[in-house]
Amino acid sequence: MALLASTSPAVAKMLLRWNFKEGSGLGARGQGIVAPVQLCNTTTGIGYGERSYENGLPGTTPAVQEEWRRRCEELARALRLEEECCFKTLELLLRDMTRDDDARSRAETAEALAAIFKSMKVFQLKRAPGMWKATLPCSTVLYIVERVIKPKMAADAQEWTPSWDADCHQWVRPWIPLVGHLPDGLFDAVERKITNHADEYAVISPWKDYMDQTQWDTFTRRHVLPWLTSLVRELMIAPPKQMDPSFHTLMQWAPLVPAKTVVSILEEELFFDRFEDALRHWLQSGAGKPSSKEAVAWCTGWKNLFTPDLLADEGVLARMDAVAALVDTEA
Repeated sequence: MALLASTSPAVAKMLLRWNFKEGSGLGARGQGIVAPVQLCNTTTGIGYGERSYENGLPGTTPAVQEEWRRRCEELARALRLEEECCFKTLELLLRDMTRDDDARSRAETAEALAAIFKSMKVFQLKRAPGMWKATLPCSTVLYIVERVIKPKMAADAQEWTPSWDADCHQWVRPWIPLVGHLPDGLFDAVERKITNHADEYAVISPWKDYMDQTQWDTFTRRHVLPWLTSLVRELMIAPPKQMDPSFHTLMQWAPLVPAKTVVSILEEELFFDRFEDALRHWLQSGAGKPSSKEAVAWCTGWKNLFTPDLLADEGVLARMDAVAALVDTEA
């Protein structure tokens, strides 16, 4: 259909005034497009490219980018913690300078203060965690840790009440860059105070970062492992119920101890045997027998809750493969 004939009289008159001719484009030299614009993609908008989007938002971040983001955040937290430790140390040293009447002690404090002030230059540089402590003389670090920080931590430990103090670890965390971990002399005091909260993840889990490996192994052996064992022992596996909430709790706690330890608990408490027995009974239940699809979905639901470390264990994989084979045989 001719363009002029299909337009309104007013538009046709305007086009003729611009010397428009059928088959040519608009513009002083007829350079405008002639072919009509083609509808190409009704689900995308301006700026559409090859990258996939969903609901206007970028697609899922690749796992490698997520891991990189996590590491960057951890690095930033570690660097901020060093600065926090530095300024809190300054506060304690300045406090001691005003309180101490012993000349020798004042001289040692003044020397430590000078070293701290000098070390602060490192915060203006591009640095890695640990560089700030490395700028301090060993004698200064020893003096600050033994004479300033440890007495402060001991006093705070006495005041600490884990049952209600939301910031219960703030008396430990700021000093980690210099002290490294909970001082051995405070381990017994901390253990006594958190023993009554051994089944409270929010109270227990932060201590994995604040205790050294020996301390943490001792604590988990005495308190965490018995708690995990009781969770597995009391676990109910009753299809078609998807899973017992205790299993969610177990998997939340699992990263606090070695995967091999969790696997040992599962084996010793016959978790996999009980799991297979429950599944076999369900598959042979006559009128209530599930379809193959239902049985697979039930098993997959349990498997998806296992932590990545547990799923990487050959023993766990072998037992879960046996479960899949059971479904294939009985369903």
